[in-house]
Amino acid sequence: MNRSFNIVKLSFISGVHLGSGIGEEYDRSMRILHSDTISAALCSTWAINGGDVEEFMRSFRVSSAMPIYNNRVFLPLPLDKSCIHLAEYPDGSQHKRIKKLQWIEQPLWEKLAREGEIEISDAMISGCGSAVAQGYANDIYIQKNSLEQKVAVIDGADNEPYYFDRVFFGKGVELGVLYESLRPADFKSTFSILADNGFGTRRTVGNGLFSVKFDTINIDTAENVDGIQLLSLWLPKREEWCAEIIEGSCYDIISRGGFISGSSDTTQRNKIKKSVNMIVAGSIISASSLEGDIIDVRPDSFVAHPVWRDGRAFHLPFKKLYNNEM
Repeated sequence: MNRSFNIVKLSFISGVHLGSGIGEEYDRSMRILHSDTISAALCSTWAINGGDVEEFMRSFRVSSAMPIYNNRVFLPLPLDKSCIHLAEYPDGSQHKRIKKLQWIEQPLWEKLAREGEIEISDAMISGCGSAVAQGYANDIYIQKNSLEQKVAVIDGADNEPYYFDRVFFGKGVELGVLYESLRPADFKSTFSILADNGFGTRRTVGNGLFSVKFDTINIDTAENVDGIQLLSLWLPKREEWCAEIIEGSCYDIISRGGFISGSSDTTQRNKIKKSVNMIVAGSIISASSLEGDIIDVRPDSFVAHPVWRDGRAFHLPFKKLYNNEM
């Protein structure tokens, strides 16, 4: 079934450092811009003008960011790579090639979602090794990490060297975020302001800045299939996390934490949010629909206002070919 989705396209004009939320790990940036980070950044931007944050957050829903190469959209591959069949290598190293794959071009994803498996050739794997494309793909580079040595200058103390990791996106690469919004004008204006503020760490020195444009995309979604694929992080509601879903799904879990950086009360900034485990994008869930939850993750000592973590699911139908959790 051909369905139309709203998409916002981000073109980064600088490198970006996406913290893992575990201490000050400047030497390692996450490689995915997760849905909860996007949602929180939008709401922090909205709060600058005194708007109701929870009300605004509940008015939209976003996917995690996906790469777009020269207008060719790539969606996440399932975590279980047994759905991908690659011609046998003489040395048996095809398993290593497949294990590194994260993304697949939209027409191939549509076939995979309908049939539950797909056959590819080595020539279809991108030069960076993370994506599968139609036709020859060796010249496609989605992103790369750049680890730089820097020095912290502290008055009255010895200079302290440290490493800072940034993600740079390849030539012709944008990021795409699918979204639904009950207040599209507010959503678009807030995202446009966010573009000037940026994502991630060290934004004041130019990191994480991007330009933004809004568009639509048509996706041929599968019908009469037995599962769905997450395109976002998902924090299940208590009633959603049942034995039927757990036993028939293939998923992984990520711990999400981080610092409070957007509070209007400057004395409350840089306190650590409560950590929460979430189901990652790419997971195949044995369900026809999911909702997810929004929870308050402020620490007990934080009194200024709630700090919301958005765990609502953005998903599409997907055929599954397995019976067990990873």
